[in-house]
Amino acid sequence: MTDTSDDFSSDLSDDLATLADTPAADTGADGRHALTVIGAVDPALLDLVDLALAGQDAVVIRAGLHFGADDETASSDGDDDDLVRLVSHSSADGFDDDPVRLDVPMPYTCPTCSLREVLVAVAEDRATQDPGGTTVILLPAAIELAHLLPRLAEDLADTGVRLAGAAHVLDATTALDELLEHRLLAAFPGDCRCTGAVHLANLGYADVVLALGRDEDLAGADLIEHLRPHDALLLPGLDAPLLETLTGLTHDSAASLSRIHPATTSAWGGPDDHGVWTLDLSASLPFHPERLRSLVVDLAGQGLCARGCFWLPSRPGRVCMWEVAGGALSVGDAGTWAEVPGAPSGAGDDAAAEPRCHLVVTGVGDEEMREQVRRAFARILLRPEEMAQALAWIGADDGLGDWFGQES
Repeated sequence: MTDTSDDFSSDLSDDLATLADTPAADTGADGRHALTVIGAVDPALLDLVDLALAGQDAVVIRAGLHFGADDETASSDGDDDDLVRLVSHSSADGFDDDPVRLDVPMPYTCPTCSLREVLVAVAEDRATQDPGGTTVILLPAAIELAHLLPRLAEDLADTGVRLAGAAHVLDATTALDELLEHRLLAAFPGDCRCTGAVHLANLGYADVVLALGRDEDLAGADLIEHLRPHDALLLPGLDAPLLETLTGLTHDSAASLSRIHPATTSAWGGPDDHGVWTLDLSASLPFHPERLRSLVVDLAGQGLCARGCFWLPSRPGRVCMWEVAGGALSVGDAGTWAEVPGAPSGAGDDAAAEPRCHLVVTGVGDEEMREQVRRAFARILLRPEEMAQALAWIGADDGLGDWFGQES
């Protein structure tokens, strides 16, 4: 690894200039340079987007993460550094046969942190070259937008760059398998995420969802509708005005984070013509720790996507996260109820921060599975008569310390 320095951006300036020496048209909503990012799980979809944007009024830069020990190109060049690779072969003049490539040693051990710092340098350099133009970054495959963009937005504040809309691309023809089945990503060394987890997070966070391969009879298209927020724009295919739509937006990371927070997520729903359904399960009572442990398989189900929060009498001040995607269940601690987006700060007004159990579950067909989840949710809740003894759980071992990484 190579450590970064304070003048990291200026050190890259000369090299970055070669990536995009053709100014793009002025599309900035406020006169600043517009930076927009597009992500996907499948890199082949980014190839299609790259081709579709060629000849439009923007400079398109493909970003990649390359790890020296596993990268054949890096090894053949005698360079074993972990790299952020930038490739530009698309501009307002069309798609070039001879792309320009720049390899930047990762400034940090964290790939996402390294990518962010390189993108800041790219954006500032592009803003100097072309103040009112547009740069489109095609992200490395499987980057989680929520881990990249909030800090990127902070770093670009008070600069000549406006962070425009962020898009997530997926294929409706493969959406069922990628969201509901367990498919490992292995996007970088040690990556044990599944495709469903990244899709679910990015569908909730993105400003724009681009669904390719969408036909009227696809359950996958309906599934995407159920999982994307109502205030996220849905574009059906590459014929849609993707660049115009993204540059017309300004990314609001706080709003995007609120959409995917376990305690503020919503049941967005959608068409049910092809058997897609969504359950919106909510209760003010907590989960019983022992019944949760024994019925967790029934509540998680099979072939489902789920997200939301719950609380436990043994952990009354903590938001417990629940997520099912790609056949895998994730449970964890998501902070305090007072930290939930939108929770009031006044000591005398805590209605919005009331602990609650709220799970949003989406599946396709299988009404028996839907009813299994509904019944499990009701059975796990503390019964009203049990609430009188709820205080006895505080400070007691609830048997779930291995789930949350610590004892209660």
